[in-house]
Amino acid sequence: MQQIATPEVLRAHSRFAAIGPWLLAVAVAGLSVAVGAMMMRPLGGLFLMAPIGLVALLSLAVGSLPSLFSLGLCTIGFAFCFWSEASADHVPGFGFAEVFRLVAFVVTGTVVILAAESERQARRRAQAERVFAQQSLREAERAVAAARASLAALHESEERHRALVEALREADRRKDEFLAMLSHELRNPLAPVRNSLYVLGRAAPGSEQARRAERVIERQIVHMTRLIDDLLDVTRISRGKIELQHGPLDLCELVRRAAEDHRSVFEQNGVTLSVKRAERPVWVNGDATRLAQVVGNLLHNAAKFTDRGGRVRVSVSLDGPERASLCVSDTGMGIAKEMLPKLFDPFTQADRTIARSRGGLGLGLSLVRGLVELHGGEVRAESDGPGKGSCFTITLPAREPAAARGASSVEREEHRCGRILVIEDNHDAASSLAEALAVGRRNVQVVVAHSGPEGIEMARSFDPEVILCDLGLPGMNGYEVARVLRADPAHRRKVLIALTGYASPEDRRLSRAAGFDRHLAKPLDVKMLERLLAEVCDPAGRVSAA
Repeated sequence: MQQIATPEVLRAHSRFAAIGPWLLAVAVAGLSVAVGAMMMRPLGGLFLMAPIGLVALLSLAVGSLPSLFSLGLCTIGFAFCFWSEASADHVPGFGFAEVFRLVAFVVTGTVVILAAESERQARRRAQAERVFAQQSLREAERAVAAARASLAALHESEERHRALVEALREADRRKDEFLAMLSHELRNPLAPVRNSLYVLGRAAPGSEQARRAERVIERQIVHMTRLIDDLLDVTRISRGKIELQHGPLDLCELVRRAAEDHRSVFEQNGVTLSVKRAERPVWVNGDATRLAQVVGNLLHNAAKFTDRGGRVRVSVSLDGPERASLCVSDTGMGIAKEMLPKLFDPFTQADRTIARSRGGLGLGLSLVRGLVELHGGEVRAESDGPGKGSCFTITLPAREPAAARGASSVEREEHRCGRILVIEDNHDAASSLAEALAVGRRNVQVVVAHSGPEGIEMARSFDPEVILCDLGLPGMNGYEVARVLRADPAHRRKVLIALTGYASPEDRRLSRAAGFDRHLAKPLDVKMLERLLAEVCDPAGRVSAA
């Protein structure tokens, strides 16, 4: 069993270490005297060499002081031996020979002890130097390793810094390019709008010239709306501010409608558009509005980058029970290999020339990727190179038909809302919206108020079925108007629709909390508003708040 190193045991070992060399010195002295006594007569003076050798070994083992003490004891012992021998031979005292032997023994022994001690110290110094050299070598190796690690870390830090600087330069360059593109793309539609307004002011009402000017204005407004919507949507996706309204929908039907909505653009550009749908419905769980936006962006992109006489093909298929696939391929200008990895980054376009004949902000594909990934899908681009067309493929999680049986696509008829109140501080926006809602409808009355208090008074006197209210009203904002109307029992069940340029999820939450039934973002699509009114006003003219 291993002994436990208690304080008592440690003290005992310490005491033994202190007196051990001296006990060994006494033992060596006794052994030397005994050996010398036996060899004194046969060897004469040479017998002293054996004791000196023993004392030298003692010096090498324990040091000089115990060895000198042992030498002294040996001298006393040999003096006693000489005296005893002289007494036995009846020779009085010591003779010169005995004294000389003792002196020679002491001197020689001392010299040998000092030499042995010197050798012992030299060996200890050499050992210490070896240990020090080994420690120094290890320290040097550690220092070299640390220096190498520091150099590697410094090199890595320099590489990261260089990459960061390059990334910042690239971001700054792309920012400058984007601002230039934004200025270019927002100014471009303004020129035909201004020219068309000039024509409308001088053309005969209802003439072909006036109708052409109206169509130009409509196209350019749609174009500007798309640019602004794409810019805002990319920003919302990057900040995680988009909320999807998931529901079962037939991807084939969604693609059919999107293709019909964009067919006029293809016909105008002289591009053939064909749609190949699966033999049976392909159900997915997603936001119908956002997925229609994805398909619309891909179709718009294909129409923009395909020259007259080209072809664009859209196909929908079911790749197994869990994956739905949508492919938009074209015979257009194609994509260079080095552009494919960057194609879905914001503000990226294959056309980087100053002419930029294709236009756009380079946000459409970035928006497509963001919306598809929010649906749990993937998007990829393929092209054999410039001039060889391209293919964009989207895959989405499919759903079993049973999960989508509740879905229906009921076409809403024209709205039957008889009395509509518009509360809008912008006079042009209010009057133009009122005319758009009332044009061609004899049984629809639309009145306008330009402030919150005026709108509340108009609601009490006009008793509207639907109230369209701007949120950014001066003084009394739209939220306060909604709270006042909802507090009035006469208007508690009326349909209240918010019109605003603020369309973030937080803005929608605030409008719902204030009492609005729906939230529509500006610029307002009148056709979408009419579908909404057809939804809240049934064919009998009765109003149902959502």
